[in-house]
Amino acid sequence: MNKAHSVPTPQPAAPAPADAEQAACLLDRLAGMAMEQAEAMHQATMAAVRADDATKAKEYGLAFERAGRGVSRMLALKLHFARKRQEMAEKAALHARGSAAAKEVRRNRVARAVSCSVAADRDLDAESCEAQIAAMWRRLVDDPEIDADLDAAGHSLEEIVFHLCRDMRIRPDVAWLNPDYSGADWFGRRKRANEGEDGEKPPASWWPEDGPDAARYWHLDESDKIPVQGWYDIETGEKPDCAPWLLKPGGG
Repeated sequence: MNKAHSVPTPQPAAPAPADAEQAACLLDRLAGMAMEQAEAMHQATMAAVRADDATKAKEYGLAFERAGRGVSRMLALKLHFARKRQEMAEKAALHARGSAAAKEVRRNRVARAVSCSVAADRDLDAESCEAQIAAMWRRLVDDPEIDADLDAAGHSLEEIVFHLCRDMRIRPDVAWLNPDYSGADWFGRRKRANEGEDGEKPPASWWPEDGPDAARYWHLDESDKIPVQGWYDIETGEKPDCAPWLLKPGGG
């Protein structure tokens, strides 16, 4: 016998702010009309009482009671919607704070990766490193495109690191994006990044060297701290199986 499976009831989507505002205005109008009706019935009832017309007094009295119940319902609805709108505002504010905090975490992770990449460049003295890192922070804070990328939780942080390092002509070390990475193999990575097999400094780790597509491809050293190794296309996020200059026309 097949067991019955419970199907979760889909939750209705929250109304758009403009729709909620319009509903609140309409509710205000209805409450106002119900109150006017109740006041009119009350005046009519009192007039009938003064005229000693028991039939009319009873008729208007019943109408007043109905109008009063309508006013009560309108007031209850207004209070209900006011609480709901307050809850929505609080949830939106909480979400905004959480998003801002997560964005700052991503910004600091990128800054850590780029700063450590700058520090690993033995061609830079302390003053140059400090200037590069200060320029990096200015872009991380002031560049609207980078800020938008940091806002998108699913955006690749590696891509931001690559672009910043490309513009500074610094070899990226994205292993530092991992908050648990302590740099245990950093000196080994620095040696591989700065020395060839014959002890000479190898060619730059980006390709092409110049032109409109300069530094589109970056080469990352092997490391047990990061799964990405080999060539990396920062425009598409793909990892070519061979050197980029051996790719077929069209990137195939």
